[in-house]
Amino acid sequence: MGARNLKVLQVISGWQAVELILKCVFVGIWQIIEISVKGLWKGARRKVKDTPPVELTIDSSVGTHCYIKVMGVKYHYVETGPRTGQKVLILKDAPDSGNLWGPNWANAVRRLAETDHHVMTLDLRGTGGSEGGSRSELSPPRAVEELSALLKALGVTENRPAVVIGFGVGGMLAWYLVHSRGPLISKFAVINAPHPNLYWQFPPAAFCHRVLHFIQWPHFPERWFAEGELNDCDGRWASSRACDWTGALNYVRGAAWWQVRPGLRTSAPALLVGDKDSAGQLVASAQHCTTSTLRLVTKPEPNSKELAVVLLDFLISKEKLIEEVPRGLMGRMFGAVADRGRELTARLVLPPTQA
Repeated sequence: MGARNLKVLQVISGWQAVELILKCVFVGIWQIIEISVKGLWKGARRKVKDTPPVELTIDSSVGTHCYIKVMGVKYHYVETGPRTGQKVLILKDAPDSGNLWGPNWANAVRRLAETDHHVMTLDLRGTGGSEGGSRSELSPPRAVEELSALLKALGVTENRPAVVIGFGVGGMLAWYLVHSRGPLISKFAVINAPHPNLYWQFPPAAFCHRVLHFIQWPHFPERWFAEGELNDCDGRWASSRACDWTGALNYVRGAAWWQVRPGLRTSAPALLVGDKDSAGQLVASAQHCTTSTLRLVTKPEPNSKELAVVLLDFLISKEKLIEEVPRGLMGRMFGAVADRGRELTARLVLPPTQA
């Protein structure tokens, strides 16, 4: 179940920490060599930024831009809908790819506002208008403290819990938040974000693929991401700078050292969304939830109309009464069968864990 405090988060220590440090050093060196050779093979070309000198985007129809200071840190968020409505906190992905406020997602947010939801779309630290931070300042325990303080400052209580939606890195933070501050969350949705305890089996973000050890290094990953050496081929971050990557990488770096205590499950209903290639990740992540709904979409991004429909159905549809099975003999039998089914399913999709 979700817990009230940060004791659910455990730092990697002992021989496991030593092993991680050694892997980050030696595997990171090997990944640097691979990237350098690839750069030489390409002729050491640098990314050409074909962008206009001035980029201006103004759309006041989606909400009101607000700033709030939490634990001495400035956060920026966009507020939509009545303040007396059901609180919905949206944790954006990092780095900001600029696709959150496309027509499909903007329409979804307006629909939530029309159905008495108070939507707050938050820029994570180091993105948009929110203040950046060092690796220690963006560690999971610190992030949980700041996000829970922000929720309480915006009127969320155990009697009036919030809905949390997280994309990518924001989804990773949503997992930590729901585990650590369960009573403040009524339901949550994570899109393209594996459970943090699956960090090494399923990378926490698309840009981490095959460079998880290397990104633990300081300075170099930010520069190489900005130069396009490590970016994906669809040009999602074509105009990014090194400073745009600091926040995202520091969040991901911290997640390598913090895990949720084994055996804990979230108590709030969960919606887990991914594409067809992430089916194994979704099933494995569902093992950390008491109640979960899994959905596969063609493109799990904010500008996907299919994703907007799935989320709205999860958030707005009428609450269905869940009939509890009596905890007598039959109830215990059904529970044992269900738990065994989850265990067998997880074994089918999870790769062998490292000792």
